[in-house]
Amino acid sequence: MVARKFQVRHNDADFVVDYDTDDGFETLKFQLFSLTSVVPDDQKIIALDENRVLSDDSDLISVSERLRLVSVNDEVNEQPQPQSSSHVAGNDAASLMTDEELARILQAEEEVLMLQLHFAGGSTKYFEKQIRPDIDKVRMYEDPVYQQAARKTAPVDELEEKALVALAKEGNFEPSKVEQDHAFLLQLLFWFKKSFRWVNAPPCVVCGSETIYDDMGSPNDSESQYGASQVELYWCKICLKSTRFPRYNDPLKLLETRSGRCGEWANCFTLYCRAFGYESRLILDFRDHVWTECFSQLLGRWMHLDPCEGVYDKPLLYEKGWKKNLNYAIAISKDGVCDVTKRYTRKWHEVLPRRNIITEPALSALLATMTQECRRGISSQVLSELDKRDHMEREALERDLHSTDDASISLPGRQSGDKEWRKSRLELGSDSLSSSSCPVRKCVDEHVTRIYNAFCPVLSQFVKEENPKIKAIKALEFLQKILMDLKNTPFKLRKASIDSASNTIQAIVHQLLPSFAELLNALSLKSKAEPDGKVDICLAGDPVKTSLGLPVVLDALDDVIQNLKKIDNFVEDSLSLPLLKLNRIHSGFVRASGEELPVGIATSAFDGTHNFKWEEPNGAKGCWIMYEVADDKMHELVAYELMSANDVPERDPRDWVVEGSNDGRSSWHLLDKQTSQMFEDRFQRRTFKITPVGLQFNVFRFRFLAVRDVKENSRLQLGSIDLYAKGS
Repeated sequence: MVARKFQVRHNDADFVVDYDTDDGFETLKFQLFSLTSVVPDDQKIIALDENRVLSDDSDLISVSERLRLVSVNDEVNEQPQPQSSSHVAGNDAASLMTDEELARILQAEEEVLMLQLHFAGGSTKYFEKQIRPDIDKVRMYEDPVYQQAARKTAPVDELEEKALVALAKEGNFEPSKVEQDHAFLLQLLFWFKKSFRWVNAPPCVVCGSETIYDDMGSPNDSESQYGASQVELYWCKICLKSTRFPRYNDPLKLLETRSGRCGEWANCFTLYCRAFGYESRLILDFRDHVWTECFSQLLGRWMHLDPCEGVYDKPLLYEKGWKKNLNYAIAISKDGVCDVTKRYTRKWHEVLPRRNIITEPALSALLATMTQECRRGISSQVLSELDKRDHMEREALERDLHSTDDASISLPGRQSGDKEWRKSRLELGSDSLSSSSCPVRKCVDEHVTRIYNAFCPVLSQFVKEENPKIKAIKALEFLQKILMDLKNTPFKLRKASIDSASNTIQAIVHQLLPSFAELLNALSLKSKAEPDGKVDICLAGDPVKTSLGLPVVLDALDDVIQNLKKIDNFVEDSLSLPLLKLNRIHSGFVRASGEELPVGIATSAFDGTHNFKWEEPNGAKGCWIMYEVADDKMHELVAYELMSANDVPERDPRDWVVEGSNDGRSSWHLLDKQTSQMFEDRFQRRTFKITPVGLQFNVFRFRFLAVRDVKENSRLQLGSIDLYAKGS
C-alpha cells in the first residue's frame, strides 16, 4: 500500500485527492468523477511534471503529485467559459420562481435521472466504500469511556452559565429544559470552535518553526492504533527536520491532540454532542467537507452545525456562501444512513447532474440496506418512532427544496484554512454572516440602568470623606477585585469575603458597605456579617441575574475609576456625566439597517459590556440604528454616550446625526450633529450633551454618515450606545 496526495487541476479549479494504491486506478477516476463530473471513460489524466498520460496503477506510484485532468471531448488548454447572463440572472430570479419555471426544472431533473441510468451504473461498491468507515466511526461515539472523556475536557459549568445568560438576554429567565438544551448546544459549538486548532501545516516538532509539505508516509504502529490510515510528512524551513502529521480517525485521540482539519473537527465535535446526550450524525460531503447535524427538540428537526466555521442552522452556507458545487451530502449516525443533500441546496436541478457516481434508485437501496443493518436489534417501538421521523424528514426536504432562501442573509465564504488553500478550492467569499434586514429586537438591559444608578449612593458617600478621590479609587479597585473573584467562581456557588481587620482599604469598604447595598442588590447579591468580623458577599437570588450583571459592573467600575483619576477636585458637583450616569433609558426596542450574526446584533450596543458590539457590515458610508422607548413613554434626551469597539479603529463612526420622533416616525427633529469625531482608544466612552429643545420623544435614531476610513473599509461598529433622559 502506498498513500499519495495528488494536486489535480481541472479547468480553473484545483483539487486535493487522497489516494491509496490498494484502491486501484479506477477508484481514482471515480474520485475525480465525483469532484469534476467528468465521467471515467472521458477522463485523460496527465502528470504535469513528467508530461505524460497516466493509464494504470503503476503510473500513480512513480509520478509526482501534480496532475491535470481533461475530458477527451475538450482541448487540453481549454479556457473556462464565462457564465451566460441568463444563468446568472437565473440565480437571482430563484426567489421569484413561477410555476412554468418550476415545471422546466422538474423536467430537467427527470432527464438527468434518465442519463444517470447510462452513466452511473455499477458504482455501488465505490459509494459504499466511502461510507462504511464513518459508520464504524460514529459507533465509537456510543462508547461510555469516550463520552466520559469528552465531558471531562469540556467546561460544563461555564457553558451552562453562558447558555442561560444568552437566554436571559432574550428576556427568558425561566427557560424550559428543551430551551436550555438548545442554548447549551450552541455554546458547546462556540467553545469547540475556540478550543480546537486548525492545521494548515504542523509546526516543527524540533524547533517549532514553519514547515512545508513534503510527501505522504505510512503510519507507524502507535499512529495506526488511533486510526491514522494516512500520515502527511513535512520538513522544517529552519532546521530541515521532518515532522509527521497523522490524520487520526479515533475521536478519543482527537480529544488529546485537539487539532486537524474538517474531518478531525467534525469527528471530535460530534463525539462531544453525543457525550452531552444530543442525537447527532456526521455529514459526509463528497466534495471534501464534513460537518455535524443534531436533532433539536426545540426546532423539531435536524439542525446543521459546522464546528470549523462556528456556524449553526445555515445549511445553505456551502452553496450560497462558499459557492460550492455539491453532489452528495450523506448523514451517518448510529441509527442509520440517509441522503440529506436536498437540505443543503436550492439548486437541485444543478446538483443532480453532478450526482453521477450511482443511480438514485441504487443509492436509495444502498442507504436503506445500511440503515437496516444499523437498526438491527432495536425494539419495534423505537423502530416505529425512527421510521416516522425519517418520513417527516423526507417530506420536509422535498417541501423545502424549491422554497426561496432569505435574500437578506449574507452567508460567508469559507473561513477555516489558509487563504491560499481556500482560494485554490474556489471557496472564498464574504468574510461574515450578516443580515441586511434587521428584525425589531427587545433590549433586556434594565439591570444596566440599575447598576449605573447604584453608583450614586456609593460616590455620594465618598464625597463626604477626607481625601475622597484617593479613598474612592482604592476602595473601588478593591471592590472590583472582589467582584472579579466572584465572577471567576462557579456561577451557582458565588461567594467572597471581606476581612475588616486585614488592611485599611478593606476596613473602609467594610465601613461603607451600607452605601453598596443598592449596587449589590442590582447584581442579585447580598452582604452577610459573620461573628468573626468578616463580611461575606454571596448570592441573593437568581444566579443568572448575577452572571448577567457582573460583566456590566466590572466594565462600569473601570469607567468610574478612570473618570475619577481625571478629576482634579472630587466634589459634589462632580456627580454628573460622565462620572455618574443617571436616568439611562432602558428596555426599549431596537432595529437597524443591518447587523452581524449571531453576536454583532443591534441589541449588543445596549448591553452595557465590552464583550459585544453592534457591527453593520455595509455601514461605512451610511447606516442607522433606531431605539423605540418601551410603552411609548416620552423622554427629553439630555445626553448620550458612544463607546468604541474592541478592534479595527477604521470602523469607528466619524460623522453622525441624532434625531427624535414623537409622531410615530412620521417626522424627525434634529437633536445633535457631529462631524470629524475620533476615538483615540479602544473601549473609549465619549459623552455628548444635547442642547435642550424642550421637546420629548419616544423614538431616537442615529444616522451614521461615515466611518473613520471609508475607502479601505465597508463596516461600522460600536461597542455601546447609552441614552440619558432628563430627570423627573
